[in-house]
Amino acid sequence: MGASPEQSRRVILVGRTGLDAKLRADPDLELLRVRNAMEAIAELGDPIDELSPAKAVVVFGEGSTPGAGTRVDEAMTDAVAGLRLVDPTVAIMGTTPLPASVLAALDGALDPGADGEDIADQIRGIRTPTPPAATPADASRAVLPPKPADPAQPIDPAAALANGQDPVESVLATVRDALNDKTLRLENGHVPNGAAVVWHGRVLATMLSDASSVEKMAAHAPTLAPWLAIREQFRRLRLAAYSDPLTGAWNRRYFDQFLSGALAAARDQRHNVTILVFDIDNFKSYNDRFGHEAGDDILIETVRLLRSVIRPTDRVCRIGGDEFAVIFHEPQGPRDPASRHPTSIHAIAARFQSQVRSACFPKLGSDAPGTLTISGGLATYPWDGTTPAELLRRADELAIEGKMQGKNVIMFGPGTPQDSQ
Repeated sequence: MGASPEQSRRVILVGRTGLDAKLRADPDLELLRVRNAMEAIAELGDPIDELSPAKAVVVFGEGSTPGAGTRVDEAMTDAVAGLRLVDPTVAIMGTTPLPASVLAALDGALDPGADGEDIADQIRGIRTPTPPAATPADASRAVLPPKPADPAQPIDPAAALANGQDPVESVLATVRDALNDKTLRLENGHVPNGAAVVWHGRVLATMLSDASSVEKMAAHAPTLAPWLAIREQFRRLRLAAYSDPLTGAWNRRYFDQFLSGALAAARDQRHNVTILVFDIDNFKSYNDRFGHEAGDDILIETVRLLRSVIRPTDRVCRIGGDEFAVIFHEPQGPRDPASRHPTSIHAIAARFQSQVRSACFPKLGSDAPGTLTISGGLATYPWDGTTPAELLRRADELAIEGKMQGKNVIMFGPGTPQDSQ
């Protein structure tokens, strides 16, 4: 007998839990396995089906956090903080091989040796935390250190962070009100003649003012410190969740989300968006002949070269093994209102293609099988497609056409302008 909708669970297994096989067959559990806490945070913030009513349960196993002893405790504290920031209602459990000190801080413990049905029932029955209400400091106690006795209290900084806003600005506004000082401001790092905001012995920022004394500002530093630390941690987590660790390019998750947003803005403002999808011709032969280290160097250099020719508002994404995508996007539209789209895009692609052909890769040696080449396709909204899926499909089709013509070709759809140079 299946579980009720209220007991459906989206289960994210982190590390070696030993639960995969036992839970896979349960139709009421949406099962997902990730390698570490960073990936769990990313998946929690990007569910497969945003309309699903299933509550999220994250289960940590061995290898899910680095270090040993107290370092495991610290790593788990950071992981829990990140998970709670993304979804305050997530239930967080662990498997019994984890230290008792870690399990005691979670919402429940699971025994991998137990019967699969019993484990599933325990996961379905776990009580998920209540979302933050009017007092964020109370609902966020798993994220924050003990609330300081300072009279200045944050005005819902947790809600600001959840909405993609800066929580520090919310807290800083409260401190300004407490000091009746509109000149109060923050500077990154240590600045002389200011009040340092310190977290675990590290100066995160300095409070400066044209009206308040250092002593008065310093009294409010403990209020700001944890939120500065959380903001920094959240930025690191988001960067890790949306970037490719090898090349530093944005990853497929970022590509999907950014392209959707760019197209929505283009529809509203009547702008154009072009994507370039390309891969390295015969890349597998380089990996097979010269090794994966040489292949990695090729991928890293490809991204570096591409970044050297694109514009600051464009995005380079790695969406597959040796497959990349570039989103050519101008948020403010072209400088010339009469222009459909910047005419430099085809020139940018051609210049990049030329740079790849002439690039030097020492690990390939003198007997490399010719120069590197790329094949790709350029597709432009709205002529080549009006949705992310349509644009990507059209760019892929054009890239395949280029390969059929002998490779080392970038094809473009009717909406992609060509430079006359």
